[in-house]
Amino acid sequence: MSYAVPTLKRTAFSTSRLLDFVSEKELTLQCGYGRPDWALVVVKELVDNALDACEEQGIAPEITVTIDEASITVSDNGMGIPPDVVGRLLDFSIRVSSREAYVAPDRGAQGNALKTIVAMPFVIDGEEGRVDICGGGILNEIAFSVDRIAQRPVADVTRSEANGSFVRVNWPAEASFDHPDGRPFLQERDGAHLGWLAQGFAFLNPHLTLTINSFGKTWTFEATDPTWAKWRPSTPTCPHWYEPEHLERLLGAYITHDRQAGATVERTVREFVSEFKGLTATAKQKTVLAATGLSRAPLSALLTPDGRDFDHDRVKHLLAVMKEQAKPVRPVTLGAIGRAHIEARFEQIGIITESFEYRKISTLDDGLPQVTEVAFAALDDHDAERELFTGVNWSAAWVNPFRQLGGYGRSLDTMLTKQRFEQDQPVVVLVHVAHPRVQYADRGKSTVLAR
Repeated sequence: MSYAVPTLKRTAFSTSRLLDFVSEKELTLQCGYGRPDWALVVVKELVDNALDACEEQGIAPEITVTIDEASITVSDNGMGIPPDVVGRLLDFSIRVSSREAYVAPDRGAQGNALKTIVAMPFVIDGEEGRVDICGGGILNEIAFSVDRIAQRPVADVTRSEANGSFVRVNWPAEASFDHPDGRPFLQERDGAHLGWLAQGFAFLNPHLTLTINSFGKTWTFEATDPTWAKWRPSTPTCPHWYEPEHLERLLGAYITHDRQAGATVERTVREFVSEFKGLTATAKQKTVLAATGLSRAPLSALLTPDGRDFDHDRVKHLLAVMKEQAKPVRPVTLGAIGRAHIEARFEQIGIITESFEYRKISTLDDGLPQVTEVAFAALDDHDAERELFTGVNWSAAWVNPFRQLGGYGRSLDTMLTKQRFEQDQPVVVLVHVAHPRVQYADRGKSTVLAR
C-alpha cells in the first residue's frame, strides 16, 4: 500500500532588513563597541556633535553632560539639531551625515552615530526606547519601537515648542551604569569611564567648558582659551585631500541630494569647484573649467551616458586640475592644542612640574597635512599608574586608538614600553593627531590604521 508524500511549496517572502539595525550585534558593529560601553558611546558621540555644532557657529562650546538613574543628557549652547534633520535621522533606510562624504579633519565621519543612539535604549529595554532631541525651538520626543509583523523600526514623534539644545537618552533603569570589571561608571581619573573620557575632551579642546553632573556629583573643566581656533567643520576642504574615489563619493552625494530634494536647476561643476579651499576666486574657477572643458556644465556631465556611473577619466582630470590651481593646506591651518593648555591640564591632575615635556611635529605628505602633539610628565603621586590620554582630530577616546601602527607589532603601547613608560609607572602621556584623511580599522573609529 503506498501513500502520497506531502509536499510544501515554499513562498519567497520579502521582508525588510531595517530591523537588522536594531539588534545588539548590529549596533556593536556600527558603533565599534559592545553593550557594556554603550553609555560611553552615547556621551562621546553627543559631545563630538555638540563641539562641531558650536564651532560651526563660531562660539566657544559650553557643554554639560548630566547622568541620573534614568537618563543621559548632553546639552550645549548651540542651536541644536534642526527638526527636519531629526526627521531624516529616523529613516533607517538612509544615512544622514554632513561629514561622511567630505575629506577633512573632522571629529567623526561615522555617518550614523545618532541612529545608533536612538536605537540603543530600545535594544537594552526590549520593548521601547525613548530619546528627546531639542533644537531649532522644537522638542522632539521620540518613542522608538518595532513592528514585529512588518519587521521594521517605528519611531513615534511628539513635537512641541521648547528652547535649548540637548539630546536626552532615556537609559532603561535595569541597564547598569557599572562597568563589567566592577568599577563605578563614573569615577574621576578612572581609566575606562566617563571621568576619563571627560578629561580627554578637556585636554584636547582649549576652548571647551565642560560640566559633568552624575548621580549628584558635579565638576567643571573651564576653558583655558575660549578664543582658541582650529580647522572648523564649516571651513572649505582642500582638493589635495582627495583621491578620485573620494571626489566621486562627494559628487555622488551632491547629485543624489539634489535629486531627492527635487531641485529644478542642476548644480554646476563651477558651483562644486567653488566650495574648495584655494578655488573660491572666480579666476581660479574659470581656469579649472577651461582646462577641463566643463564651463557651464552640470555635475551630470561627469557621469557616463546612462547616468549610472562616473566618467572616471574625466573626474580624475578635474581633480588633477583642481590640485594644480590650489595650494596644499599648511599643517598650521589645522590648528594645535598647544603647550600651555596641555601643561595646565597636566598640572590639574598633579605632576612634577619640571618633568613636563611637549613636542609638536608638523608634516606635509603629498598634500596631506598632519600635526602630532605629544606631551609627558611624571605624576607627583609615586604610587599612581600611567595615565594615557589619546585623541584624533580633537575627539577623545577611552580606548587607545593607536593600536595598529604599521605592522611588526608596533603600537603606541609597545613604543611606550620601550621608553619604560609601562602601565605601572607614575607618568601621564598625551598623544593627539590631526589629519584630514584618517583611516580606521572599524566603523566605530576605535582603531587608527597607520599610513
